[in-house]
Amino acid sequence: MESHTNSQTDTRALDQTRRRGVLAAAVGTIVEYYDLTVYAYLAVVVSPLFFPGGDPTASLLASLAVFASAYLMRPIGGIFFGRLGDRHGRKRALLLSVLLMGAGSLLMAFLPVYESVGILAPILLVVARLVQGFSAGGELGGALTYVYETVGPKRKGLGASFVALGSNSGFALAAIAVGTVSALTTDAQMSSWGWRIPFLLGVPLLLFCLWTRTRIEDTPQFADSTTTVDVAKAPLTELLRTQSRQVLQVFGLGIAQNATGYMVLTYVAIYLVREGGYDRTQVTWMTALIIVLIALLMPVAGLLVDKFGSVPVAAAGLIGSGLLAYPAMSLMNGHGLAVAGLAFFVFALGTPLIQVATAPLFPSLFKSRVRLTGVALGFNLATIATGGTAAYIATWLIDRTGNSLSPAYFLLGSCLVGILTLLSIRTATYGGSRTLSASNAETVAPLSIR
Repeated sequence: MESHTNSQTDTRALDQTRRRGVLAAAVGTIVEYYDLTVYAYLAVVVSPLFFPGGDPTASLLASLAVFASAYLMRPIGGIFFGRLGDRHGRKRALLLSVLLMGAGSLLMAFLPVYESVGILAPILLVVARLVQGFSAGGELGGALTYVYETVGPKRKGLGASFVALGSNSGFALAAIAVGTVSALTTDAQMSSWGWRIPFLLGVPLLLFCLWTRTRIEDTPQFADSTTTVDVAKAPLTELLRTQSRQVLQVFGLGIAQNATGYMVLTYVAIYLVREGGYDRTQVTWMTALIIVLIALLMPVAGLLVDKFGSVPVAAAGLIGSGLLAYPAMSLMNGHGLAVAGLAFFVFALGTPLIQVATAPLFPSLFKSRVRLTGVALGFNLATIATGGTAAYIATWLIDRTGNSLSPAYFLLGSCLVGILTLLSIRTATYGGSRTLSASNAETVAPLSIR
């Protein structure tokens, strides 16, 4: 009887530890994506302040290029935080990444504009974005790795869905913050000082994230690796020597995930204002609502992953997104805001399927000793290609072709890359749906992808 009671107590303690770990990981992704995307939602306002000129399209492209510049630092940040996390612990990487993200956002909030300091203004803007990009390079890979190694073997999809929910919540909160400030200020006030407020509103989120992450322990797998001296001395070198194929698989899937995700979460709002001619504040609020609804569907997608596996769910999301891109964008222009919003929402339904399905799939492809480095490197390289650049590519395509629907072809091509990559993944490799044995041996686990 006493043994049974102790077993129940241990189970409750383990469940509490897992919930605390998932919360800490999810809150960090909220901070990351809030801080990264506030700038995107403010691009139309900020562009003339830092890149003045007679051509508004050129100013917007310059502003979007700065948005994309942060993503150039992500692979470098991924290598740095990957080494830190694989050698010194997942917790340490998670703490440092969110601290740097907060520092970059505070710098953004207090930047001088071009009218005050001239060319120094866009230079400082780029520096702030590079700091954010460097820290973001370790955040998502660290969060996915931490949750993957913390949650139970039958709930990897559901656990990872909260990381995806966190990232999308960051987008939603950014849209809400920008929409609220925009609604409460005039255009002149918004251009003068209002654009700084959303950056400052991220500070409470940062403090809460730090509090949650100081209360977690390192993952059992990393703790076991330190006791058995199974820590990689040079994670990047070992990764490229032994698991370069898996890095390419993460890269290929990341191409599709980032293209679909960033088009939904950052570009469509710009598209509706510039091409559809809709009111900026109304579009911002509608975008926030749609992103909230999509975020709420993340746990549902997680349950689907745990039931059917990552590959089928990801395939459904990729096929749906690819086929719906053109008709959805057609309905977003010239049919009224209600129709545009409905088309936006239906198209966005592929996002939770893709994001949640790949969340446990990425870390399952790597050995624990190089896992964080592998996920961070492959995903961040993909983010450069189609993540931070998605809005820029879409705007450029329309400007060059004169066809407002041309971004749909970019989405379709990206989805095809993802589907072809899925076909190259036959079975899970390392620890996909089983816990490690007492000896910390890596196990084949086909359940996670099927």
